[in-house]
Amino acid sequence: MRSSWVQLVAALGVATLLAGCTKDMYADLHDERGYSPELPWQVYPIDVASGAVKLKLPARSASLSVEEEDAVRRLAVQAKMLETKIEVRRPSRSLNAEVVAARVTRLLTEGGILPERIRHRTYKGRGPVIVTYRRKFAVTKPCGDWSKPVTETKDNRPYNNFGCSQQHNIAAMVDNPEDFERPQVMDPVDGANRAEAIAKYRENR
Repeated sequence: MRSSWVQLVAALGVATLLAGCTKDMYADLHDERGYSPELPWQVYPIDVASGAVKLKLPARSASLSVEEEDAVRRLAVQAKMLETKIEVRRPSRSLNAEVVAARVTRLLTEGGILPERIRHRTYKGRGPVIVTYRRKFAVTKPCGDWSKPVTETKDNRPYNNFGCSQQHNIAAMVDNPEDFERPQVMDPVDGANRAEAIAKYRENR
């Protein structure tokens, strides 16, 4: 009987010890901070910010190089889908800058930019011809948080930089950042096309 009692006390002691270890192990998972985000789109959410796109073209001569003209054409392609104004600023009292600004305006209109969207302004002093328009960008928090070792997984949580590069890639690839704010409206259903597709599917079955 005494042996059974000793065994029972020993078992209770071991159980209490294990319970204490378990409590200490998981104490940091149930603290007062509450839920901590872990998924990449929660830790690194993609936000939409507004900023300026600037292209500076030297006005030392009255002409643009092939590379500079290509840069203006690329800007026109990017700005064509937007409704913002494009500002062409040039230094005042500079004939070369005036000729460059005129060439920029022609390249923009050839790229599909309506003339009423182009504004011309001057500034004092010397400098380049500056082409500017505002647009929205998809951005997220920077990566590089290595405050904890990647191999430290005792709490079964992902490391701090988990999914950060993925979010940055998505933000860089999106064509229209405003889609994050409001999705595009779906096109109306084409009933005739749908009926034709279903008929072809049934014929090939």
